[in-house]
Amino acid sequence: FREIQGRIEEVKERRHQVLEEIEERNRKWRDVTENLLEEVNVRYKTLLKKLQAVGETRLINSHDIEDAGLEIYVGFNGAAPQRLDPYTHSGGERSSSVMAFLLALQQNVLSPFRAVDEFDLHMDPQNKEAVSEFIVSTMEGTEDQYMAITPSQITFRGQDVHIIMVHKTDDVSVPTLVEDEP
Repeated sequence: FREIQGRIEEVKERRHQVLEEIEERNRKWRDVTENLLEEVNVRYKTLLKKLQAVGETRLINSHDIEDAGLEIYVGFNGAAPQRLDPYTHSGGERSSSVMAFLLALQQNVLSPFRAVDEFDLHMDPQNKEAVSEFIVSTMEGTEDQYMAITPSQITFRGQDVHIIMVHKTDDVSVPTLVEDEP
């Protein structure tokens, strides 16, 4: 009986230690995530300003790692920021907001090569140009490469920007190198 009681106490102590370790790991996860989000928010807000928008990202349910999430808030043309959703924001606003967030986040991701396909699908001409400038500006001062695939005719301006246009002629795709922009 005493041997079993000793084992029970031992199991209780181990359980207590494991729960403390889990809580410590959750605290570290929360700290790292909140610090990352602070950095991303600064860049996100800067990019949104160029779109005449305001917003932020928020960590929700941070007390429970399994239930935690991220919400993106944005307001265009003087509107108060609201949670990004298909009922409040147009397709172009959602696309622009998500691209601004992804570009802000990518500054914390180590990768020599990045790509995005049809990022401008629902954007108006002004936002297409603004987001193309975002892409180029986030690459400045790095050795990283970025491939943007788009059916639109957007000008990507900057040093070391190379544009390849692919035209479909008689069911054959023909690539053409466009002269680098100064």
